[in-house]
Amino acid sequence: MTQTLDAPGATLSYEVLGSGPVLVLIGHPMTGDGFRALAAQFPDRTVVLHDPRGTGASPMTDPTEPPDADVLAEDLSRVVAAVGDGPVDVFGSSGGAITAMALAAAHPDRVRTVVAHEPPLTEYLPDAAHAREQLAGVAATYREQGLFPAMGAFGVVAGFSMPEPPADAPPPPMPSEDDQRSMTRMVLGIQSICTYRVPPLPAGRVRIGVGAWSGDAELTGRTSRAVAAELGLPLDVFPGGHGGFVPEQGGDVEAFAAVLRTLLG
Repeated sequence: MTQTLDAPGATLSYEVLGSGPVLVLIGHPMTGDGFRALAAQFPDRTVVLHDPRGTGASPMTDPTEPPDADVLAEDLSRVVAAVGDGPVDVFGSSGGAITAMALAAAHPDRVRTVVAHEPPLTEYLPDAAHAREQLAGVAATYREQGLFPAMGAFGVVAGFSMPEPPADAPPPPMPSEDDQRSMTRMVLGIQSICTYRVPPLPAGRVRIGVGAWSGDAELTGRTSRAVAAELGLPLDVFPGGHGGFVPEQGGDVEAFAAVLRTLLG
C-alpha cells in the first residue's frame, strides 16, 4: 500500500509490504523501486520502501534545493513513526546508507539495527581533500556540459567500470524522466551528501556493509572501510558490488539477502 506524508518542503511517498517485524529499505538517489527484489526475499517482514524527497513519487516544493543528510533522516523518521511499530531495522545503500546512519544518530529510539551498505562518505578517506575536488568537478561538469557528461565524470570518480558492449549492440535506452531527475539530483548534491560527517552513533546498533567486489578501485569500497575503521563499527562483506542486491546490475539477491538476514538476527 502506497501512502504519503507532508513534510516541510516535500511530500513523502512510502510503501508498506507484508507483515511482521519492520525492515526499512532506503537508498539515495535510488527510489524504493530499486529494492523490490530484495524486499521479496523477506516475506516474513513488514518491508517499508521510501522514495527520498526529490526522487520518484516524493516531489519537493523547491526541486533545486540540494539534498541534506539530516533532512533526509528527519523524513525517514517521519515515515518510521507513521508505520508505528516500535524500533525498526534499517538497510540503507549508498546515499541511503548515510541517511540510515543519520537517522540512528538523531533518533536512536527508532532503530534496532542499521546496516549501512557502502556509504560514500569521502571525509573519512586519507585523501579527503582530493575527493572534495573530484566531487566539485562532477557538479561543474553538469553546469558546463549537461547531465550525461556529468554522469560520465561521476563514473570516473566512483571507479565504476562497465564492459564494452559488442559492436553490433543496439544503443541503450534513454533514461526515463524520473531517472534523469534522480541523476540530476545526485550530481548536483554529490558534494553535500558525500562530505557529511556522521554525528555520534548509538553503541552496538550500526554496522557497515561492503561488497566483496568493491576493492580500492571503487570509491565506496574505500569509504566503507575507512568509515568502519574510524568510527569503530563492524564491517560485513556482502556478495557482489555496490548494486549487489539488484539483479539488473548482476547482483545475486538471494545470497545478498541471506547475509542481511543473518546480520539482522
